[in-house]
Amino acid sequence: MSVDFGLLRTLHRMHRQLADIDERMRKGPLQAKIAQNNQATFETALEQAVETSKANHMAANAKQLQLGEREAKVENMKGQLNAADSNKEFQLLKDRIAADEQANSVLADEIFEMLEKQDVIEEEVKEAKENVAKATTEAERIINKVRDELKALKEERARIEGELKDAEKKLPQDVQERYFRGAASKKEDALSETDTRTCGNCHQTLTAQIASELMMNHAIFCGGCGALFYLKEGVTGR
Repeated sequence: MSVDFGLLRTLHRMHRQLADIDERMRKGPLQAKIAQNNQATFETALEQAVETSKANHMAANAKQLQLGEREAKVENMKGQLNAADSNKEFQLLKDRIAADEQANSVLADEIFEMLEKQDVIEEEVKEAKENVAKATTEAERIINKVRDELKALKEERARIEGELKDAEKKLPQDVQERYFRGAASKKEDALSETDTRTCGNCHQTLTAQIASELMMNHAIFCGGCGALFYLKEGVTGR
């Protein structure tokens, strides 16, 4: 049985085009998913920054309230100094006032540090919001791009599939069954280019008999991978 190697080259090219389109159709949604995951990561970072800001702000407010109460207590004790009944009571009040004022000073320093920290956190929140906005814009751009590309690829795939089916009808009847069986499972690997020395797919060495039959345009399937051979353009023999 003889076969048109030019036809087989065309079939192989179409199978490769379909394989390339399938790969691009697979990668497109992955790119969109990566962009969405990136957006989600920045959104999580923003949520954490906002929560940190709220927690620090609430803690600072609580300490400020505590400081106000402690300062009022000190002022009250200062008012009690003149009413002290003895030097001992007077000294005890002075010692308590001194201790509380020292504790209040430490508390005031803590509040100041928390307020400074709040400024830093607010900058982080601002940056996190900007990152979310950028990631959202980028994700939308990629999703729209992938959607448009998928539409074009599906149309291109349908066109090539139609041309492939038309071309496959030109195969000899005695070749079609094995070819279609191979194409269904191996796709583009159902065909293989050869220089009459080795299989272009599995690189199995061809015998002189097979090479001779190929030179006569006989339909030969590789004994190693089952691919239907066609001669490399320009090959004239061993």
